[in-house]
Amino acid sequence: MVAEPIRWPGDELCRGRMYARTVRNPSLPQSPVPTGSGNDLTGSWTRAGSRRALLESRLFDMVVVGGGVIGAAVARDAASRGLSVALVEKGDFASATSSRSTKLLHGGIRYLPQMRLQLIRQGLREQDVLRRTADYLYSDLDFVIPLFRGRRIVDLPGWLTAGPLASVSLRAGLSLYDRLGGRRGSDRHRRLGKPDLAGAFPKLRSESLVGGFSYRDAQTDDARLTVAFLKTAVAHHGAVAVSRMAARSIDRAGGELRVGLTENGPEGDGRPVVLRARTVVSATWAFAPPPLDGRPPDGSRRLSKGVHLVYRAEDLGVREKALVLPETDDGRLLFVVPWRGLALLGTTDTPYHQDPDRVRPDEDDVEYLERHVVRYLDHSGSPLAAFAGLRTLAGERTPVSAASREHRIVERAPGVFAVVGGKLSSARLIGSEAVDLACARLRIDQPSRTAGEPLVGAGADAPLRDRLRTGLARIQLPEEYADDLIGRYGTEAGAVLRILEQRPAWRGLMSPARISLAEVAYTALHESVASIGDFALRRTRLAWGSRDHGRSHARRIASTLSSVLDWSSHRTTKELADYADELSALGL
Repeated sequence: MVAEPIRWPGDELCRGRMYARTVRNPSLPQSPVPTGSGNDLTGSWTRAGSRRALLESRLFDMVVVGGGVIGAAVARDAASRGLSVALVEKGDFASATSSRSTKLLHGGIRYLPQMRLQLIRQGLREQDVLRRTADYLYSDLDFVIPLFRGRRIVDLPGWLTAGPLASVSLRAGLSLYDRLGGRRGSDRHRRLGKPDLAGAFPKLRSESLVGGFSYRDAQTDDARLTVAFLKTAVAHHGAVAVSRMAARSIDRAGGELRVGLTENGPEGDGRPVVLRARTVVSATWAFAPPPLDGRPPDGSRRLSKGVHLVYRAEDLGVREKALVLPETDDGRLLFVVPWRGLALLGTTDTPYHQDPDRVRPDEDDVEYLERHVVRYLDHSGSPLAAFAGLRTLAGERTPVSAASREHRIVERAPGVFAVVGGKLSSARLIGSEAVDLACARLRIDQPSRTAGEPLVGAGADAPLRDRLRTGLARIQLPEEYADDLIGRYGTEAGAVLRILEQRPAWRGLMSPARISLAEVAYTALHESVASIGDFALRRTRLAWGSRDHGRSHARRIASTLSSVLDWSSHRTTKELADYADELSALGL
């Protein structure tokens, strides 16, 4: 039985298509910047509606290829400057590395021994930007580095980091890190004694432990940050962003560029799609950009695989601080990071030469991480899951663990750009630099606004939290669920509450996480969710926090998506099978 379509007060029907508040382009949604009232609702962003807008015959100022965090940042920056923008992604948004990072916004303390100070300063300054513009997706996070007698820190000389100079050298490095980030007062690093370490990490091994230091960095949700960039581009600035639309070619035709697409979604009829553009930016990360005029890109990219293990936080004794494992067999740092009731252990850094579409953890990766964590933590818990992502490195001869994470923007032909390298912390800045180059080609003199523009959802305040708690209590849901909703959606959490109020059948929380079916409906209508995996693996952490990876909830999620997106029974059955296949492909 198909449920009645959802209607919002004062809005037209938004089931399976876009409705608009825009004045600039009637086919695309736009709404004011959120005020923190909890009553704001961005225009609908569904895949079906976006696909229709993409297929309109028009000339875009920019086509962005790649829907990871950097492509999303490019699209948001360009659209905020008034450019007409289309972004296409061959899978789901943030479906590759942008949902498989350590979730950190950091300057990169591991770059201190390499003296990559500009890269560190860049990342630390971007923390301040995200703190202001994406407050609900930003959290300060303290990191603790324990010092052990006889053990080194990364691959620095033992006389410097394992002997009597260890404390002095580490303090000097952290002082430089504080200075690069403008840290003052309680944000600066501090010395910790053994009791401090035992209190923060009750399972930390005490043999040879002599003390340690803490320093401050920051944390985000990588996949949700990607979606927030895109929601801002679509809802506030009229961009078009379509998943499951693969770019196969870029060709120059007179004064235009033609981007040939192949549709990977179920709505496609097999016919090729061609977009007309004035500029193209490829932000495909580990995947090669499309051939240009039939010529493939140069092969100077190198790939490095990073693997993380996911544990229950209590299994590793992790609370509100992150732990740095300072010595590994290959001379790099490992982190144990708290993340929304879970703990992430990672990451590895090994060369990768296989198909980027098939990256997954293998037994060696898991054994490497487990072998190192038991050197530092006395635990017996097994991981809930493991995931793997890829980094793109410049074509250097240095080992991948020492290779630069600095980015390059290459102009392959006039108006055709490709972003190589980079990291999560610098995504917004990389986006602005790419759009600067494109604007120069377009002869548009419009500076970037993204350092000060709030993202959709920013501005959640205490009164909103109180209203959410009151509303949840009224419908007999835990008041603490308000914190989860704000952490995922910011001011848009009020829209999820309204769905909960209208649809009692969607109020049940899926264990072990606090995630409701109302969120399935919201993300299908406003975050372009088009599959079970989109919701369970990327818009939320449902699949990562349980040992069955959301399989027990898949049928309920599919039923909700069917109601909202008008799936047939055949489509629903296929989506359930596709989710099982997606989990299998990820090794889950």
